[in-house]
Amino acid sequence: MGWTQGEEAGELLRAAETLGYEAFLTVDQSIAHQQPTTGRRIAMLVLHARTNQLGDLTPLVAAILTALSTIQPGEQIALG
Repeated sequence: MGWTQGEEAGELLRAAETLGYEAFLTVDQSIAHQQPTTGRRIAMLVLHARTNQLGDLTPLVAAILTALSTIQPGEQIALG
């Protein structure tokens, strides 16, 4: 369709909101700048790990669960 990566991320966030998702987890470090969540009904957790492999993300699970219990719509939290 000729979309840029940022437009694809925006469409994904809009679709997640439409479907009723409350939080969006990503390892895409640039999405927070490309797609601000202020004013959205969805929150975003940006995961910082060495890679996007399960072994590198697993240590973040406790922090993810804590963040998910407190994060509010429109907020962005960086973890890791």
